[in-house]
Amino acid sequence: MENWERWAERWANAIERPRLLVVGGASLDTIHVAGEPMPTPGGAGLYTALAAARAGVEVTMLAPVPWPMPPELERVRDLIRWIGPAVPVDELPRFEIAYDDKGDVTLFREYLGAEPDMTPDLLNLVDDMPGAAYCVPFLDATLQREFIRELAARNCLTIAATYGKAVRDDRDVVHNTFDFADISFCNADEETELFTSSAGMHPSPRTGHYRFVTRGARGCTVHQGAHRTDVPAPYARALDPTGAGDTFCGTTVARLLLGDHPVEAARKGNVAAAHMVTMLGPAALWSRDTEPEALDPRAALDDDQIDRMAGLLRSLPDVTSFDFTGELFPEVGEPEAVEWFGAATLGQFGFWYERDGRYRGPMIAPIDGALRKGSDYLWAVYRRWQADALDPFSPPALASLDRATWLRLTRSDHKEQPFPDDNLWIDASRAYGRTLISLAPGISELVAFAAGRHRPVRSLLTLLDHVGGYREDPLRKKAALLCVILRQRPEHFLPVAPDDDVPPIVDYHVQRSCLRTGMVRPVDPRLRSHLVDRLIVDESEESAIRRAAFAAVARLSVMSGRDMGAVDWFLFQMRHRCPEMTRPDCAACPADPVCGHHTTLFQPVFRTTAY
Repeated sequence: MENWERWAERWANAIERPRLLVVGGASLDTIHVAGEPMPTPGGAGLYTALAAARAGVEVTMLAPVPWPMPPELERVRDLIRWIGPAVPVDELPRFEIAYDDKGDVTLFREYLGAEPDMTPDLLNLVDDMPGAAYCVPFLDATLQREFIRELAARNCLTIAATYGKAVRDDRDVVHNTFDFADISFCNADEETELFTSSAGMHPSPRTGHYRFVTRGARGCTVHQGAHRTDVPAPYARALDPTGAGDTFCGTTVARLLLGDHPVEAARKGNVAAAHMVTMLGPAALWSRDTEPEALDPRAALDDDQIDRMAGLLRSLPDVTSFDFTGELFPEVGEPEAVEWFGAATLGQFGFWYERDGRYRGPMIAPIDGALRKGSDYLWAVYRRWQADALDPFSPPALASLDRATWLRLTRSDHKEQPFPDDNLWIDASRAYGRTLISLAPGISELVAFAAGRHRPVRSLLTLLDHVGGYREDPLRKKAALLCVILRQRPEHFLPVAPDDDVPPIVDYHVQRSCLRTGMVRPVDPRLRSHLVDRLIVDESEESAIRRAAFAAVARLSVMSGRDMGAVDWFLFQMRHRCPEMTRPDCAACPADPVCGHHTTLFQPVFRTTAY
């Protein structure tokens, strides 16, 4: 394993100042559309660079620069910085491509021009090296590997892609490049070719690395180490599929550099690629204006109601955040506090029971002489756990957690285990321990590292996207909660920094608050009926409500001027006055004057380890 601090530094440097170097440039292409040849700018480097710039990062493209500049490429210099050796226009690469009705290539002609003359020595032309660098797949696969290794030596976060011919002709070289790069991109056929052995398919990259696999109209797959997520794509009527993978790559990388979870970055990459293929060449990428990602039409935001709630939050003098101290939490100054919170927070999910396809009730049980509900019961378990063993929250200890130990630690005063599915908590703890063993000495080292960065919260969120138990949720509820805890504890493990707030912490209590106050409206009658009747919903229905709640809470924080810790604590505390099983006590609720009082609505009933 490489030095963990070098790994963490690459990721942190890349997101602190979102800039991207793209090695590989433009071409002058001919694309056959409906049988007619159409001239257009092209090139993997150009598509990737323009897509990244459109997604919001500063881009430098290192590639041969034609002189004089052809008119069709003039606007490139308004969008990105293009540096490299000057070459005559006829030395630019040129490709001719035709597709059939299925999008498969039926004609491909290439002229590489000056591309083979590129060498890693050209990196000396980059006077201010960005923190992240992408190298296109050259015709010579060894050249791409040389660039990736030289970029890594310059402490860049390295990104590589490939193409079919390179995979077929130079499989070992491409495989070695992918194994070395921090982030890699390929399509489904290339993945099969690269990672299928006599023992079967082995597509997962190492812990700490990402791989994105495009699957055409079916979207893409995101590998965060051994964890896999399939991300669907929006429908698009393709006119010209050239550059779709490059557009996905550039957009996804840019969104990663801007701080998105990799699954959220890929979701936006899918949207950008779907839009791009509806036009000829890179026409959709010339503008820096991106289409906002629409919410699921089954749920909507009520902007007026969010504004009313924001006004209420501005007017209340005692809207504060919680400092996570008291009998359920480590003493202030306790040496193992960070390890305790890191291990305990990943288990904050799923404290409810179901029966016959609907919600039955919350998890409530007595522990150590007190009746505790849900998250409070879990905090009590971890205080018990801390007293039970020496160094119980080390990565090796959690990686080897056995069921007997878990059952002993979690039993109630009635000698029962109250968790709805204890395997979920055991698996999360093991994944957390295993990934930390691969990444760093422990969570306290990652937190201390992040605390020293310019944007501590964003840095820690980015690192937690690699850690089992946290990485699985694209909306980062538990990761954001851990950041809030570490920032608000009296020790201030994470310092406050400008433009460094946490994302919304959307659990089922917050979703219920958003629905009942009216900030989120279930538009679809079927979905609304499921919420009122407390029926188990499917994944897409849950996502419709949760993503709407996420957007509503984000907007509420901005409009109220309150940080996310204060907003979350206000909404979370509403669970006492607007609970799951009894009539809401509206008169005791500070939100009552502006609340929509949609008290029949309930949170989506959906089993997940995210919240």
